[in-house]
Amino acid sequence: MNEPSSVDVHEQDERVRQKALGRALDAVRREGDVIVGPWTGEVGFELLYWIPFLNWLAGQGPGGRRLVVVSRGGAALWYRHLTSRYVDILDLVTPTEFRERTAGKKKQYDRQREFDQELIGEVRRRLGLADGPVVHPSAMFRLFAALWRRRATIDLVESFSAFRIFTPPAIERPANLPAGYVVAKFYFSKAFPDTSENRTFVTDTLRRISRQVPVVLLSTSLQLDEHLDYQTGAGSGLFVVDAHTAPEKNLEQQTHLIVTASGFVGTYGGFSYLAPFYGVPSLSFFSRRGFEPHHLELAQRVFGRLCPGGFRSLDRRVANAVESLSSVGSWPAERASVAR
Repeated sequence: MNEPSSVDVHEQDERVRQKALGRALDAVRREGDVIVGPWTGEVGFELLYWIPFLNWLAGQGPGGRRLVVVSRGGAALWYRHLTSRYVDILDLVTPTEFRERTAGKKKQYDRQREFDQELIGEVRRRLGLADGPVVHPSAMFRLFAALWRRRATIDLVESFSAFRIFTPPAIERPANLPAGYVVAKFYFSKAFPDTSENRTFVTDTLRRISRQVPVVLLSTSLQLDEHLDYQTGAGSGLFVVDAHTAPEKNLEQQTHLIVTASGFVGTYGGFSYLAPFYGVPSLSFFSRRGFEPHHLELAQRVFGRLCPGGFRSLDRRVANAVESLSSVGSWPAERASVAR
C-alpha cells in the first residue's frame, strides 16, 4: 500500500480544518442561544487556544446572539468579556464523576462524546433552551490539528484567534493575606516531574523568595486531573492556601489570588499563562521538554505583545533560572507603580 503524499496529507488537513471552521461559523451566525463547550480539558489549552479562538469567532457572527459558556471549576471570570451566561460542570456532576469521566486524553476531538452530550442536554434542560447550535471544543481542536501534528506553525493559530488582556474583576486583597505578596503554584507534570531534584528546587525557591517578599502558595491534595500539587506547611513569609475546598469555585478563587498578587512563580503550564493575561508578571519553570515547543513559542509571542517582559519560562537546570529569582523582590514596587 502506498503511503499518502505530502500533498494528500495537506489536502486532508485542509478539509478537516474547513469542516470544523464551517460548523463553528454556522453556529455563531444563527440567531438565538449558542452553547459554547463543554470545556473539560486543561487550563493551558483553555487559556491559550480555546478562549482566543472564541474571541475571534464571536467577531464573525451577528450582534445580539447569546452565548452560554460551559466550563468547570469557576472559570466564568475568563469569559466575562464574551458573555455573562455561564454554567459550571461541577454544579451538574460531582468532582469524582468529572474526574472519572474525563480520564485519559484531554483533547476533545469527538463532539459526540457521551459525557459532553449529557452535559449539553442538562444545560438545555436547566436553562430551558431549545435544541439549538453548539460550538464544541472539537471545532478548535480540529481547526488546529495540523499544529498538534507538527504540520503547521503557530501562524495557523494566530489566523483564527484574538488575544487580549482579561479585565480583572473588582475585588479586594483577602484580609488574611499581606500586601504585595507573590503567588506561587508548583505542581508535578510531564514538564516538571516529581523528582527529588525538583522538590528540592521548589523548596529552595519558596524559601529564597519568601525572604524577599511574602509568598502565597496555592496547594491542595485534591486531584481533578493528573497533576499533583507540591505541598508544604506555612512558614516565615509563606502562606498556604487551599483553593479546592469548594471545587466548583477553585479556578475563581485562584484567579482572585493571582489578580491581587504582585507576580506569579510556579510550574510552566496553564497558570503561568493566566497571570500575564491579567497583566501580572509570570516566572515559571520546567525540567524536561515534556511539552510541545509550539505551546511555549506561542505563549512567548502572545505575551511579548500583551505583557512585554511579563512572561518568562526557564529550564530550572540552567544557572539563570536561580539568578532570575532575584528580580522577584522588585515586583511589589513595580506593580504598585503601575497601579498608581
